[in-house]
Amino acid sequence: MARRSQFKGIAHNLVKWSLSRNNDYSGYWAVGQLYSLAIENKCQEVNFDILRNTITPETHLFFDLFSAQLNIISQITGENCIPLSWLKKANVIFKFDVEYQDKYHFFGSALGNPMTCSVELTSDFGKVYSYTDGCNIRHHDPKREYRRSAF
Repeated sequence: MARRSQFKGIAHNLVKWSLSRNNDYSGYWAVGQLYSLAIENKCQEVNFDILRNTITPETHLFFDLFSAQLNIISQITGENCIPLSWLKKANVIFKFDVEYQDKYHFFGSALGNPMTCSVELTSDFGKVYSYTDGCNIRHHDPKREYRRSAF
């Protein structure tokens, strides 16, 4: 029997996928590109509102990531017989240049600045299920990065 509390696990899975190197956009790691977007817009946060199909700061890029994130949510809810109507809000929030935190960042383990990714899923009853994780990141630089071979 499906339970709304399963949204906690879905939030966990979506954060792990969002930070994964398998999350790419145009063949490059999407998180590095989102960091570059934040730098260009002089902000420290990029927010995807999955169900409303909006991104803050506004951009015409990254809409392929919406469909990938929505597909993950749809797939997991479908596999667990959870009606998608139980989900009223779904936000993926990337925060850049955050303060170092032991539970998210490993000092000296990677070059770059600390960042976090949070997923907040709000049920039809108004309860928010969230999960946060982090890593170190550099802004997108095609000269320093490998591109996925399919591009």
